[in-house]
Amino acid sequence: MNFIILLFLPVMTWSRVPTPPITDDPVNSEEAIGSYGLNTKEVTISGVSSGAFMASQMSVAYANSFKAIASVAGGIYWCAQGSADRSQKVCMAEPEQIDVSASVNKIRELATKKLIDNPKTLSRQKKFIFTISVDKVILPINSNKIVDFYQKLGADKNLETSFDMNAAHGFPTLSYGAECQKGFLPWILNCNYDLAGEILQKAYGHLNPSVKIEEDHLLKFDQSEFSEGTDFFYKNGWVYVPKDCQSRKSNCRLHVALHGCQMNPDFIQDQFAVHSGFNEWAESNRLIILYPQANRITSINPFGCWDWFGYTGPEYMTKNGPQMKGVYQMIQRVSR
Repeated sequence: MNFIILLFLPVMTWSRVPTPPITDDPVNSEEAIGSYGLNTKEVTISGVSSGAFMASQMSVAYANSFKAIASVAGGIYWCAQGSADRSQKVCMAEPEQIDVSASVNKIRELATKKLIDNPKTLSRQKKFIFTISVDKVILPINSNKIVDFYQKLGADKNLETSFDMNAAHGFPTLSYGAECQKGFLPWILNCNYDLAGEILQKAYGHLNPSVKIEEDHLLKFDQSEFSEGTDFFYKNGWVYVPKDCQSRKSNCRLHVALHGCQMNPDFIQDQFAVHSGFNEWAESNRLIILYPQANRITSINPFGCWDWFGYTGPEYMTKNGPQMKGVYQMIQRVSR
């Protein structure tokens, strides 16, 4: 499956891509995810790399359900048009060829068929597009296409961008991860930059300062009930639940944070859930952070990416997409 390897790590060969041994992470045991009586009008979502494409899909398909979306090194909805080959040759290698109008027309078609929400709702969402200026995996032009995408939809209100970060491909943090300029595993970057805090403040406005996290507030949960018999989800995900949100009627807010390729537990265990920086803000601001996990499937998804090119089926980007539906059901469960 060389096209998959090229798709997500175009400058590497298979022999150079390590697969760390799978180890049991120390954070609690798997059990059913809880319900916390959340404020359903305050749900936001973000993602990095393949997670950013997935976050964009979620925010379009379930437009009525999200207050804000943040894309970190991502691209537009339906960029790959259900083709792994196109995702490699156009979306990643030559994004200047991306036809934004095709995505806009596709959204309108799907909305007419009731497969996604009415795109007019997108104008109410807050949008934060973050791009690493020298990214060699998801080229920065992709983010310009996102801006064009919202403009063509007439949904560019509440849109903010940051296109100046000089780093490798990945998710920048204050003090954890690979060297900022070099990157690679765990695709979390030690850049002296609190991107998680910026994302949450763009989404929610003024927040209390971040604080030290409580390790026992990060809970591992069983994802199997959301997979509908498929293997598109890893066996477990994580959810960070601050002390003030542990009541069944907490009225807390929810942020969904989606990892990128090679960032599921097969590759980095719980590092994104523990060290991305979201939990520190969650603890002091009555925020629950949900960390769904995509599965690594050797034959079709060897790097544990979220589906933005169709490996889960032709409706991958709609409400009928297996991963889309599963993540949405997780949101519903923790919110009720």
